Amino acid sequence: MRERVRLSDLNILYVCLSLEWGTTERRCLSDAVYFRNTGGASFILCRQHSLLDKEAEKEDIPRLYFPTSLGQFRQSLNFYFQVEQILKRHQFDLIHTYSVETVTPLGAALRGNTQIPLILTFNENIPLKKRLFVEKFLLRRLDSVFTFSSHIQDLAHESFPISTRKIHSLGLGLEAMVVEKMPSELLQIKLGMFVDRTTTMRLMQGFAECIPSIIQLFHDKMPHLKLIFTFISDHNWYNHPLYNPMKRMYLERGLENHISFETKALRPQSFRDIHLYIGLPHHELLSDIDVLALLGQTPVLLPRTSTRQLLTSGGKIGETYYPGDGRELKEKALRIFANYEYYMDQLLALAPTLMDFHSADRYSEAIYGQYERLYTQRLRYSQVRRKLA
Repeated sequence: MRERVRLSDLNILYVCLSLEWGTTERRCLSDAVYFRNTGGASFILCRQHSLLDKEAEKEDIPRLYFPTSLGQFRQSLNFYFQVEQILKRHQFDLIHTYSVETVTPLGAALRGNTQIPLILTFNENIPLKKRLFVEKFLLRRLDSVFTFSSHIQDLAHESFPISTRKIHSLGLGLEAMVVEKMPSELLQIKLGMFVDRTTTMRLMQGFAECIPSIIQLFHDKMPHLKLIFTFISDHNWYNHPLYNPMKRMYLERGLENHISFETKALRPQSFRDIHLYIGLPHHELLSDIDVLALLGQTPVLLPRTSTRQLLTSGGKIGETYYPGDGRELKEKALRIFANYEYYMDQLLALAPTLMDFHSADRYSEAIYGQYERLYTQRLRYSQVRRKLA
């Protein structure tokens, strides 16, 4: 009988060169921490002084560094040579990357190493393009693609020239639960927005232009309601790079009575007193914050993408708007409050299903099983090749 593989004996390299701190970066760190806690050895290849580097240091995860992104061919070539050197210096049994741009150089570095599985977590908008033969060949080195939803799984089928059986939907893996909404009379309503540490002032400037007209529209249509815009961050606002410029911008517009800043952890309980969550545009296909807001029994108004339209169940538990169209944003927000009980009833019915799909237990069981299966397959394949040689 074949001996069962012990994952606690393995070393995994997690690759994420992003400077952002979003869903994908949080997933990378969570995966590394989870595998370390199961007894294995986790290492993260990232950019020095990035937010991922700083958060991984807090978790005592060892890091390796590459100094830049892979926007140019020369940088990808440098990354390929560095990965080759890393594989010579360290014994890694599996590589898990979180960016499409790293897959080609990683595939090239692993072309002669048949024992190491290569996994991609896919959660980014990439243009569909005609790929070169060499690029297609290296992309086929992927052993598996993990996605956060069935719709992203379909996008991955279109984006990568690999078998559909290699693409899996694992959910977001959230340590969360459905929470009960804080009871309140709908006299003062709070519109919550999450502002992470890499949100640009340009993005906030565009949204700020809409706030006076949103307030005026609500005053005309629902004069009994007072509107409060609550900016939420998981980072202390007094140390947040956008706190002072945002505060100054809203003071100049005379909006101080309609603005608040709150520091909260990323969990559903943080949305209990928020009546509507408005998502800001970003590059990710699916955001964990959008789902956390829904689990906090909060209707959402999200930038329109096909993934977010499916997340809102086609308008049952929230709405979508076209980024840059302030008029549509206002009209959709008004529509939600005009039919607020309907959205809340739908949320109450659908939130448990969301939680089951995106739960940490489901994700952990799935990713552990995938690691074991892929490593075993690669190990058997390399053993057969050695015998044939």
